[in-house]
Amino acid sequence: MRAGRRDSVPREVELHGLLAHFDWEARSRLVKDKAGRLAGAVLVTSRDTPEGVVARVDPAADGDNAAQVMRDLVTWSLQLSRAAGAAVAQVWVGPGHGDVLRAAGLEMVRPWWRMDLGMTGDLVTPTPVDGYELADGLRIPRAFSWADMHNRSFTDHWSFSPRTEGELMTGKALELCLIAVATASGEPAAVTLCQVETYTDDSRPMPVGLVSSVGTLPEHRRRGLAGWLVAEGLHRLRGAGARHASLYVDGLSQTRAFDAYRKLGFELAFEAEVWEARFP
Repeated sequence: MRAGRRDSVPREVELHGLLAHFDWEARSRLVKDKAGRLAGAVLVTSRDTPEGVVARVDPAADGDNAAQVMRDLVTWSLQLSRAAGAAVAQVWVGPGHGDVLRAAGLEMVRPWWRMDLGMTGDLVTPTPVDGYELADGLRIPRAFSWADMHNRSFTDHWSFSPRTEGELMTGKALELCLIAVATASGEPAAVTLCQVETYTDDSRPMPVGLVSSVGTLPEHRRRGLAGWLVAEGLHRLRGAGARHASLYVDGLSQTRAFDAYRKLGFELAFEAEVWEARFP
């Protein structure tokens, strides 16, 4: 991250979850140089999607032989993924690895953006949308499923995979979890989840307000619901102590979600790349 090859160090809650459930012996590799220093590492995780199992490869390499180490780690990961029955393997990296990944048989399929917003100036005033009401996690029935709402909102997005309630809601304060509800029917129409996080070795002012799961059901899109919920979320995040805000978005989003975020003051801060290999 300090060298500019990744956008941040993973959050503590993610690291603890990984430590608890990850098969390190089978799904990770480390490489040391001749002096015994760490020269590279890779983790291979997987998830179920409608098109089959998608393996995610997270490699890193450093030092004079970084390109060869990166290629070796990625090649091992692709072989593991294919042998384990994955339909697709995705390699998520920062910029600058194109030659190595192309030589390993991968194709770049997506830019993945982190967009940032400073919280010290004026924030855009939330603009309610006619025919809808805003509610947070403190005002809705406990039986409400955030995962169901998320999955219905993102089912037609690139690389969609269903999420569970635990995956989405662990560590989140309910007052920072927002939905827009259609007034006439009482049915939820859009969702935005926010949380306050502190990252290590990071240049952003801490703590950071993380905006995620910004989704709208297809029949309610193009009405300004996402902009309304994100704007409201930003005000609540600042009230909860956040000094900076970040969100992640597909750089080729068919809904051009990044345009709505720019209107709220977000700017591109880091561009990662997603490379894929597909197996017959």
